[in-house]
Amino acid sequence: MDTVLGVRVAQVRIIFTLPRQFLVGTNSRALAYVEWFMPLREPDPSSGLHQVSRSTRQLHRNAAVIHLDEMVRPCHLIPKMGPSVDPGWTSANVYETAHDFYFNTFIDLETFCISTRSD
Repeated sequence: MDTVLGVRVAQVRIIFTLPRQFLVGTNSRALAYVEWFMPLREPDPSSGLHQVSRSTRQLHRNAAVIHLDEMVRPCHLIPKMGPSVDPGWTSANVYETAHDFYFNTFIDLETFCISTRSD
């Protein structure tokens, strides 16, 4: 069974809450501004990893404000390199400059975060 069935990838840009004057009732759920990726494509035959690319509307990134509790888990994206690596890519800008990514199912970021806690 495919464990990513129905999952949609988004890049979280900011997490926030609305000021009190904009709240309806007493519900002040945390919100996230996210930029969506296209639905996962079929796995790459050589790596077995699903491919994703940014979702756009009228040449701008497709974005939304969602409730933070709608997020399922963090994920790891690997930039798709092609025949050569763009020399302008750095760890600080690759998510902004790369067009296509692999959805890395070989790493579980929740387990990593849990296992590195030092209480």
